[in-house]
Amino acid sequence: MGATDQQTDIMLSFNFIRGMLLLFNLLLWFAGLLIILTGIWLQTDFQNYLKISGGYSIYVPYLLLIVGGILVFAASLACSCTVKVDPAMLVIYGGFLIAAMFTLILMSIYIYAYKDNVITALPAGIEREVNNYGASKDDVFRVNNVTLIDYVQNNLECCGSKNHLDWPKDSLPNSCCWDRGENKNCTDYQLGQLHEVGCLPKLIRLINTNLTSVGVMLSVLALFPLFAMVFSYSLASASRRIGYQRIG
Repeated sequence: MGATDQQTDIMLSFNFIRGMLLLFNLLLWFAGLLIILTGIWLQTDFQNYLKISGGYSIYVPYLLLIVGGILVFAASLACSCTVKVDPAMLVIYGGFLIAAMFTLILMSIYIYAYKDNVITALPAGIEREVNNYGASKDDVFRVNNVTLIDYVQNNLECCGSKNHLDWPKDSLPNSCCWDRGENKNCTDYQLGQLHEVGCLPKLIRLINTNLTSVGVMLSVLALFPLFAMVFSYSLASASRRIGYQRIG
């Protein structure tokens, strides 16, 4: 009776470990999907705020897309070896999870460094856009035929780097004004119709908040492969110990 109870306890523990590994595989799959969506967001909407800085890198979104895709693919395949309890594949998967954990940690550190580079280069980037405003279309970055500085000033409701005085006299763009009607000439302004706050502090706050959130997210997601690795090695060890056979 004691031996039977012990065998039952072992099987219950075994099934618990397998269930937890399946759970963390699912969480890892969603983590990969979240990283992919973050990469898409950085490549589309948010990049227009980053491109004004000389520290902008086109590779960061693609890096997130690649890592997220690998996590989704690996987590999908891992469900098979978890259900079938293949000890050799579980050990290999555990090694992959270790690599995934360190990759996410390194990516988190890189995002923090990237954020600092972008913010440091912002003043020079805004100054460049202001000085190049009105140049040929080939020299000015455009989003749907709107210059980058116009895009930032319209969406963040700001003007210049520190304020409207950063613009040359009598050359304020319409994006500096609250009233953006076609007949509005922003050079004939009244202070109450101008965006009184400069773009630099708003951009710094926006970029710092969002990229810090991405870095924190990657650090938290690194816990998923850590726990999955523990359960993967535990399941491989338990299956060898009790002589568990594959189930089809």
